[in-house]
Amino acid sequence: MRQRLRCLAIVVAAGIAAGGLTACDQLKAESFQDDSTLSGKITSVRLEIGSGGATVNGTKGNGRLSLRRTVAYRGDRPQGASYRIEDGVLVLGGCGSHCSVTYIVDVPAGIPVSGKTSSGSVSVTRVGEVKVATSSGLIEMNDVSGPVEARTSNGRIRGRNIAGRRLQAKTSNGAIELSLATPQDVRAKTSNGHIDLTVPQAGYRVSAKNGNGSKNIDVTDDPSGRYRLDLTTSNGEIAVHHP
Repeated sequence: MRQRLRCLAIVVAAGIAAGGLTACDQLKAESFQDDSTLSGKITSVRLEIGSGGATVNGTKGNGRLSLRRTVAYRGDRPQGASYRIEDGVLVLGGCGSHCSVTYIVDVPAGIPVSGKTSSGSVSVTRVGEVKVATSSGLIEMNDVSGPVEARTSNGRIRGRNIAGRRLQAKTSNGAIELSLATPQDVRAKTSNGHIDLTVPQAGYRVSAKNGNGSKNIDVTDDPSGRYRLDLTTSNGEIAVHHP
C-alpha cells in the first residue's frame, strides 16, 4: 500500500499521468518462492496463468505431489494462493497485474494437461493428453501418452517420445522438433523455422511444403499409408526420418 501511495504522490507532483506511470514502472522488482504439498485427488491440470510458465511432471506410483511457485512482482506483494483444486482439476492461475508466476508441479503420471499462458514457457513430462498454448514461449513435451495439440505464437515446439494417436503443433515463429514413440497422424506448421520429425516404421502419406529451404524426406510416401504427415513451413528446412 505504501508503494502505491508513493506512486500516487509522484503522479501529483509531476502533474502529468505519463510521468507518474513511468515512475511507478521503475519500482524495484521483487520476487519470492514457496512450496506446497498437494492433497486430495488430482485428475488433470489446467493452465490459466497469464504472465508466467509451468513445468508439469508426472510422478509414478505413490510419489509426493507437490507445487513450487516462483513469483516476480512490482509494487505490493501478491497475497494468497494463485492456484486451486476444483473437482480434481489443479488450476494454475496468474497473480495479477505487474506480476509473473512460474510453477513446477509434480502430479500423477498420465493425467491430461490443458490451458494457456500469455507469456511464458510450458514443459510437460509423463502426462496424458496435452492441449496447451502460449502467446510467447517454448513448448516442450516428453514421454506423452495421449494426443497433442500445442500452439505458440512465438517460440519453439519440441516433443520427445510422443505416444498418442495424433499430434498437432503450430508456431508463427520458431522451429518444430518432434520424435514419435508410436505411429500417428502429424500436422506441423511454422511460418519461420525448420521442421524435424522422427517417426517409427509404418505407412505414411507425406505432404511437405516449404517456400524457402531444403527437404530431406527419408520416409517413403505411401499413398495408401494409414497415417498422414502434413508438414508446412514458409522459411526453413523440412526433415523426416526414422530413428
